[in-house]
Amino acid sequence: MNEWIEQSTSSDQSQNTFSYEDYIEIVRDNPRPHIRNTSTYILDMIKFFSNDDVNQIGADLFENDHHDAPAVYGQERTKKEIYNILKSFQEEGINNKFILLVGPNGSAKSSFVKKLMKGMEVYSEHEEGHNYTFSWIFPIESYTKGSLGLNQQTLSQSTGHLSTYAYLDDKEISAILPSDLKDNPILLIPIEHRRKIIEDLFKDDQEYLKLIKKSSLYNGDMSKRNKMVYDALLKNYKGDHADVLKHIRIEKFNISKRYSNGAVTIEPQIHVDAQIQQITMDKRLASLPPSLQSLNLFQMHGQLTMSNRGVLEFSDLLKRPLDTYKYLLQTMETSNINLNGILTELDIFFIGTSNEIHLNAFKQHPDFNSFKGRFKFIRAPYLLNHLEEEKIYQTQVESLSLKARFEPHALSALCLFAVMTRLRSPLSKNYEDKNLANIISKFTPLEKALFIADVKNIPDDLSSEQKQILQQNASEVLNEFINENLYEGKFGLSPREIKTFIYEITNEKDSITYLDVLEGIDQLIQRKGDFDFLNMTPQGDFHNPVRFAEHIKIHCTEIFDKELRDCLGLIDNRSYDDHIKKYISNINAQIKGEKVKNEITGKFVEPDEYFMNEFEKSINIKEDSNKYRSHLISKLGAYYLDNPGVSIDYVQVFPELIKSLKESFRNEQKKYIQTLSNHVVFYEKSILQTKEDSSLQDSTNRKEVESIENVINTLVNTYNYSKKGAFSLLKNVLNAKY
Repeated sequence: MNEWIEQSTSSDQSQNTFSYEDYIEIVRDNPRPHIRNTSTYILDMIKFFSNDDVNQIGADLFENDHHDAPAVYGQERTKKEIYNILKSFQEEGINNKFILLVGPNGSAKSSFVKKLMKGMEVYSEHEEGHNYTFSWIFPIESYTKGSLGLNQQTLSQSTGHLSTYAYLDDKEISAILPSDLKDNPILLIPIEHRRKIIEDLFKDDQEYLKLIKKSSLYNGDMSKRNKMVYDALLKNYKGDHADVLKHIRIEKFNISKRYSNGAVTIEPQIHVDAQIQQITMDKRLASLPPSLQSLNLFQMHGQLTMSNRGVLEFSDLLKRPLDTYKYLLQTMETSNINLNGILTELDIFFIGTSNEIHLNAFKQHPDFNSFKGRFKFIRAPYLLNHLEEEKIYQTQVESLSLKARFEPHALSALCLFAVMTRLRSPLSKNYEDKNLANIISKFTPLEKALFIADVKNIPDDLSSEQKQILQQNASEVLNEFINENLYEGKFGLSPREIKTFIYEITNEKDSITYLDVLEGIDQLIQRKGDFDFLNMTPQGDFHNPVRFAEHIKIHCTEIFDKELRDCLGLIDNRSYDDHIKKYISNINAQIKGEKVKNEITGKFVEPDEYFMNEFEKSINIKEDSNKYRSHLISKLGAYYLDNPGVSIDYVQVFPELIKSLKESFRNEQKKYIQTLSNHVVFYEKSILQTKEDSSLQDSTNRKEVESIENVINTLVNTYNYSKKGAFSLLKNVLNAKY
């Protein structure tokens, strides 16, 4: 059982302590990771976890589950705002705003901050994210022979062979004085020399040098205690800085929320966040040399000092009495805090959370205007993308899989309902383009929810021109209410309530279809006293939960119906591709007044008008055929421009035609599907059949039972239904549609 000791010891090859001289060599080889402030550090951390997609900031961090920091999905706008604020901090050289995440209860505000902290923890363990500070090392008397405050003999004279105390064993050390604020070792260099060194290190990176020149690493200094120790030793060594730096041991430190090291959370409690205490009277430090014992040294402690060079979170900030965080006004403006007359420079990323109710109350406070300039309010709403919403509950659903099974589309139905409770009805007055206003004003809550998840999800009853208008102005639709007080995602069903719903329904059923989910929703919407969104005034189908459920039922039934018909016979996509290619070639030739090549005879002939008309009849176009044909050719031309030299994939370029052709084929299957409804009763009897029951022994009934069995098995194998779930939905769709 003790093999881990040897394995762990041998695997930890990295050295975590250095002498100051060795550390400077490391900095010289790669200066940027060692000379950066907190805002730059967090920016680099986010880039470390980001992929190439500019719209997926920190995707490898936020979408990964950690045992102490659950995944956070969506919230892309919140991430971008945080990222941009960090860039502004970097450019200004100071973290001069308090970030306050504001949103409804359960919108993942605290989880978002946990992820930032977790990212810093993981990043600090990688070479790119290593952090260093220092401690003062005072060796036992045999090394110094009284040089520290006892006589005038210098250290170099008494121990000329020893260039540093950094690598001494504990038994050779009489006292260690850590840096209470985890000061960056670069601050040990006097400012006039430090500036020159930094300028030299970044002479080939003038852009970064400009940023550093605004930071405390270029303009600031050590904490007061470190400064006092340094000056006292320098005086003792007659101005020899080399002798002073022999006492420096550079130490790597990891960010850790658990141990409050560079990542600290302050709960809504009433106490001061930083204090100081005198340490020269501490018996544990009685071994300090006399030259330091004469100093009035103080040690800082508390959440502010522990979080320096990291993140400090104020959980539910506005639940605290205002006087307990008034110091933030001065701290935000100067990055300094005054503790009993000691002015201390901080490098902290301040972030907090609050719900909308407490923020509204805060805005009524007389001092709100004083805080407003130093606070940056960032919204963290409920998600509006049902696909992202589903990801929140996947782990929960998987953990309950031994007890209950969620059938395909069941969780999707629940998440669609949740998103629809958070949406507002589009308002025509918000759109300058009247055509766009007319299109969006006719959206149902379901259509809007599907469009938000994917702007390619456009209602089929729109013309090709209307579809184009909608796609070109998608951002305007998505951001319609973003600047309003009643923004989308401010209200509605919360993820916490959905998790409760999932636990409750899994206690009642072992196979959960979208029909079971809708049944549970019907019960939920009766509880108007428990949910505010149930008491909102309906605007058409918006804010109307009963209509939400009806829309979802139709939507999910249509999906299952298509899956059922796919199970009864699929046409290879290549045949669709050839069919579309022939149609496009004909309409292209017709528009240009050209002929088309007959693939069989090789001769050029007139475009086949009969074929084109039959094709359009099969896909059931709802607009003028000439206008429709022109639209398709324009789309093909755009594809040519965007993909020069690439062969055309008609299935990719015209997915709506594939969809329409498949639908036409499925309509031909309708008669066959209707015969299945006559077989259901025999299949149900076969499940309940006993050995004495001979009603199903004739060959006709056996054949009918087998036909249903084959359909169900195909649904199970192709779409991952259980037999119970597939049969339940089969009965429902046959009753509802056939």
